[in-house]
Amino acid sequence: MTGFSSGIYIPSFDNSGEINLILTGGVGSRLNDNVKINSKTMFDVASITKLFTLILAFKLDEEGIINLDDKIKEMNPDFEGLEDYTFNDLIRMHGDICTNGNVASAKDEEEAYNLLKTAYLKDNSRDRNKYTDFGAIIIGKTLEYILSKREGRNVSLEELMNKYIYRKANLESTGYNPLSLNITGNGGYDYLVHDPKARILGGMVGSAGIFTTSEDLNKLAKSLYSVNYVNKGLINKQHLDRIGEITFPNAVQSNKGNLGVYVKHPLGYAKTFTPSLFSNGSFSHQGWTGSVALFDPNNNIHHNFLTNAIYKSDDKDLVRNDKPVGFGSAWDVYEENIVNNIMLMMIAKKYFNIYKDKEVNIDKNIVIK
Repeated sequence: MTGFSSGIYIPSFDNSGEINLILTGGVGSRLNDNVKINSKTMFDVASITKLFTLILAFKLDEEGIINLDDKIKEMNPDFEGLEDYTFNDLIRMHGDICTNGNVASAKDEEEAYNLLKTAYLKDNSRDRNKYTDFGAIIIGKTLEYILSKREGRNVSLEELMNKYIYRKANLESTGYNPLSLNITGNGGYDYLVHDPKARILGGMVGSAGIFTTSEDLNKLAKSLYSVNYVNKGLINKQHLDRIGEITFPNAVQSNKGNLGVYVKHPLGYAKTFTPSLFSNGSFSHQGWTGSVALFDPNNNIHHNFLTNAIYKSDDKDLVRNDKPVGFGSAWDVYEENIVNNIMLMMIAKKYFNIYKDKEVNIDKNIVIK
């Protein structure tokens, strides 16, 4: 990688001060070292897009616009092959979804979507899960279909994200297909997402395509956590808790939860991106581009690490340092040190919140949830 942006956030809802740190470094391009990373640099976060899609689905359920138990094919006739599968089935990544052809290899967006519409259940079991992009893509396309039909006009996924997430959380530098030169992490594709399926489908799908900043992810965390204090979170407490639930504890990918979030695992970073020091119910999401976002809603902790570890080329000599090959071990070392210090910051914050303007009582316990 040649550049990164990393956010650390511990919000406060009682005027006792919040911790809001943004660390940036390096350059945004492998071809031009004059393009420096700054706090407004937007990173292609790949599958972290799925977290936004999950939040959006939960929000529309709360608004009564959809019901998560609605059958997909009854909401969107483009997906007849999904039998009786519901939004919840796609969220939990039940079974095994396949298409009659490779969507990423289509010649254009129309052909790619026609291939997507052939989606069928190779395995319709609800007793196992398999990580896939198709569920999140189909959720996004179905939400577009439902809202377009409801409003009598074309409603895009970006419009829904903007209305129900970006504006509510005050995300100023987040979105699909950004018209900005200050972007990175997408392997050098001008203005386009790196993920091939998302790219051929127009760059705007539920599985990948969102570009964002560490600052905006910090804001997203505060908007999610505010439900614990003012009951006006981005989504309700029930849905926030659901993001971090363990869905298939005995599965091969038991660390993958709803729509691909990572939950805690006894083997730690060997199986998950969610730190073992974080509380139960914590979750994280990670993208192929190397970026990671971590959330502990019980202790109100958020950390993100955005990077540009991907080359445009598939040449094995060029990708030797890419995230899929050599990025993971370096991230583990960085993350362990950052998380240890985050926990120390949280303890210090709790200590000073307790003892500010008070006589020190050494018997007072500081509770980490």
